[in-house]
Amino acid sequence: MLVIHENRGLNDHIRSVASRLAADGYASLAIDLLSEEGGSEALGEGNVQAALSQASTERLVGDMKVGIDELGRRVAAAKIGIVGFCFGGGMVWTLLDAGEPRLAAAIPFYGPAPDQPDFSGNVAAVLGVYAELDGRVNASRESARAALVAAGLTHEIRTYPGVDHAFFNDTGPRYHAAQAAAAYTDMLAWLETNLAG
Repeated sequence: MLVIHENRGLNDHIRSVASRLAADGYASLAIDLLSEEGGSEALGEGNVQAALSQASTERLVGDMKVGIDELGRRVAAAKIGIVGFCFGGGMVWTLLDAGEPRLAAAIPFYGPAPDQPDFSGNVAAVLGVYAELDGRVNASRESARAALVAAGLTHEIRTYPGVDHAFFNDTGPRYHAAQAAAAYTDMLAWLETNLAG
């Protein structure tokens, strides 16, 4: 599993997600999309969002593809999946829009889809995770669903009730323990069906 961070950069929360997935049997790699700038930690949280906004989409997609390369090198026979949160969820949609054929599963958590997405060229089974109260990101939900249908991809869109953006992040003010646990359980079931074996 490739794990893509929020707009706060690679931090302990995202590392913990990779560790949880590893404990559940999935070799996982959390990459820092600001490595070229010296890394999220070196930049400091206050500068991470600006640095991410200045990075080109092409570069960010390229960095995710290098992460897939590395996972393929480490576990050559395994199917590869990706999960991302917030900005990282948007990056998962962007990678699908770029047509990454090596992904068997993709799980964007409350990430905005690109304008007029085209997910052809992929084979990934996609579980889209949304928060009921997240109006900004939910505005792109139907265009993402339509693109998944048009591409013929196995998919499910799940909207978790009563929660807002970033409900999975246990270090933030919008964390919702029950719905975060439900989303993690749903993610593991999705991976068991589409990635394991």
